Amino acid sequence: MLQNSNNGFTLPLTKNDKSQIVFPPPWYYGVTYISAHVKFTRESANMVLPEFLTTDGEGWVYIADFISTSENNWDYMYQDPDLVQYMEGAIGLKVNFEGKNYLYFPFMWVDKDWALVRGWLDGYPKKIAKISMTKLHPLLPKYNKAEAGLKMGGYAVRGGGVLLRLQVELKEKADSVPLRNFGPFLNIRRFASRGDNEEDLYEVVSRVRDESISGEIWKGKATVELGGYVNDEVDLLKVENVMGGYYYTLYFKVTKTQLLTKNIQNVVKVT
Repeated sequence: MLQNSNNGFTLPLTKNDKSQIVFPPPWYYGVTYISAHVKFTRESANMVLPEFLTTDGEGWVYIADFISTSENNWDYMYQDPDLVQYMEGAIGLKVNFEGKNYLYFPFMWVDKDWALVRGWLDGYPKKIAKISMTKLHPLLPKYNKAEAGLKMGGYAVRGGGVLLRLQVELKEKADSVPLRNFGPFLNIRRFASRGDNEEDLYEVVSRVRDESISGEIWKGKATVELGGYVNDEVDLLKVENVMGGYYYTLYFKVTKTQLLTKNIQNVVKVT
């Protein structure tokens, strides 16, 4: 992995690098998900993809609670917990690229600036939104643990629009989630040039997980409501079928992305 020899992984740049918004990997994640396995209509799902990707409409929708840190700042866990915690909502699709299946996210939202920037570095299309989900507490009546009949929910709101609303009713434990059959991640790192002799970056990459451990997995039924607004075309997607709901925890570690192709399709001269 090539890196610039100048100091700093991200802006802002200082002599000791303590102000940068994202610290270098490896990055560690502990996540709690509520999610739904869905089928969008083929026509609507392809409306939210770039031309070089296709899909049959199989998708994944989730709201999640993240705890995440770089190797460099484990001390943030107690010094500033706000810098290692964030919420995320996303809509993913199983796509085909050059004859292989991948998991691609046309929409993703988070509620922290550093989580957004880190996502952009790896090619996730993150935006800032208000995101909330059901949480459990071991001493709380009724909502102290995952069990059959438990109802959980979450939503993402951005600007004046509700982007998605998800509810899950748990039924039984499961060995895995369907997401494992979607394929590896496919992300698009897009950074437009702003002047002569600058690189107009358009890279198709796959984010690699060095480690991944699943916790307890529960499945059941789910309801999914999609909204959207003037700057989030979620309303293009039409849900054909909701095949199941899931609640689970996951740990993973990330160090790098793998380049699949540099896909600069058109060069437009700006005058």
